[in-house]
Amino acid sequence: MSNKVIIGAVVIAAAVAGYYFMGRPADQVAEDAAKTATEAAGTATDAAKAAGEAATDATQAAAGAATDAATDAAGAATDAASEAATAATDAAEAATEAAGAAATAATDAAADAAATAAGAATDAAAAAGAAATDAANAAGTAVSTAVGDMAAVLDPANFDAAKINALIDGSSLSAEVKTTLKTAVDGAAKNPSLVEAAVNQVKTALGM
Repeated sequence: MSNKVIIGAVVIAAAVAGYYFMGRPADQVAEDAAKTATEAAGTATDAAKAAGEAATDATQAAAGAATDAATDAAGAATDAASEAATAATDAAEAATEAAGAAATAATDAAADAAATAAGAATDAAAAAGAAATDAANAAGTAVSTAVGDMAAVLDPANFDAAKINALIDGSSLSAEVKTTLKTAVDGAAKNPSLVEAAVNQVKTALGM
């Protein structure tokens, strides 16, 4: 309650008291007026005290509410920060695990690919070796067969001018030598007594 209200209450009380005590003895009126003024002042004091206490209580309540609200807000912020930190940690751990798994998978895949490539290379080398061996054997057989065939063709007892001339044509001798040998062979075909000499001439030219 403000001072103006208190003063107004005192003035009204004094006026009422003056009106009430008009016509009474002056000393009695003064005594009653003083008593009334004292009571009014006490009432005003009590009202002021009550108003002050109410204001204090309101201030304390507001301060308490503000403190509680601030405490709650701080707690909520702390909880949110903690949850965010936990989520970030979990995400980092998940990313680390995923990276580790990917690296392991890549290593395993590379090892498997290397093993497969090594196996394929080994198989290819073995196949190539076998093929080379087969080719060498075939070549040896062919050479042996060719040598045997040549020996049979150049046997005077089996003299055949056409086969001997074909053997000469298939050799690596020069054209001039081939012509000379074939002339001797053709002469032997006409004169059997020249067969052995012609055959020996061909053998010598072929290195046999």
